Amino acid sequence: MLDVIIDSDIPCGPCLYDETHQNATKWCTICEEGLCEDCEKTHKKTETSRDHKLISIEDYRKIEDVPIPFTCNNHDKKLEWFCKSHDKALCVVYLPTEHRSCSDVIPIDAAATNARQSKAVSDLHQAIAVTLRNITLCTNNRNTTEKDIEKQAKEIKRIILNTRTKINGHLDELEEKLMQTLVSATKSCKFKCNKFLQQFNLQEEKLIKLKDQVLQMKEFSSDLQVFLGMRQLEKLVMSEIESFKTTAESTCDYKFNLVLNSDIKKLSNCAVQEFGEIQVTEQTTN
Repeated sequence: MLDVIIDSDIPCGPCLYDETHQNATKWCTICEEGLCEDCEKTHKKTETSRDHKLISIEDYRKIEDVPIPFTCNNHDKKLEWFCKSHDKALCVVYLPTEHRSCSDVIPIDAAATNARQSKAVSDLHQAIAVTLRNITLCTNNRNTTEKDIEKQAKEIKRIILNTRTKINGHLDELEEKLMQTLVSATKSCKFKCNKFLQQFNLQEEKLIKLKDQVLQMKEFSSDLQVFLGMRQLEKLVMSEIESFKTTAESTCDYKFNLVLNSDIKKLSNCAVQEFGEIQVTEQTTN
C-alpha cells in the first residue's frame, strides 16, 4: 500500500509512480492502491488485472481502518502462503525455516477462497452480537442497582429523621455525623456503579465499531482481505470479550443497613457519642 495518503483524498497509485498527482476514483482491493479514471480503464484492459475487484473510494473509506496485515511482521515480505497445521499466514522466508516440515502449506489465495462466506466470519459476528446483548443486560442491571441504592438511602434517611424527632437537641451533631457517613457511603457505591457503567459503555462502543468493521469488511473487501483481516479482528474481539467478562464478573450489588446505637434511648444524660452506623454489604451480581 502506498504511504502517501492524504486525509482529504486518495491519490492514484500508478500516477504517483509517474511522479504526477491525480485523485483516485476507484480502489483496487487486490493491488491495494487507488486508481484515477484513466488508470482504471488501463487496469481493466490489462490481462493480469482485469479480474481485480474495484470499489469506490467512498466504500474504501469504510474499510481503510480495518486492521488487515498483508505483509509479514518479522520479514516485511508479502504474505503468500498459509500453513494449515499452525493456522498462520506466511511469507516466503518462513517456508524453508520454521515450516519446512509442514506438509499442508498452501497458497494464501487458495486458503482465502470464499472467506467472506466462512463460518469463522459468521461466528465472529455472532460473538460480538452476544456480547453486546450481555453488555445491555449488565448496563440495565447497573442502572437498576443505582436506583436501588437511592431507594435504600432514602429509607435509611427516613428512619434517621424519624428517630431524630424523638430525642432532644443533643442529637443535632450526631445526626450530621451519621448523615455524612450515609452520603459518603452512597456516593462511594454510586461512584463504583458509575465506573462499571463507563466501562460497559466503552466496551460497547469498541464492540459496535468492531461489528461495523466486520460487516464493512465482508461487504467491500476481497476474500484475501477478509481472510487476513478476520484473524486480526478476531483477536481484538476476543480481547474485548474477555475484558467485558472480567468487568461483568467483578460487579456487585449493595445492601444498606442502619444499626441504631443500643443506648439511643438513654440520651437524657448526653452519654451517647454515636447516632448509629451505616453498613454497606457488597453482594456479587449473579
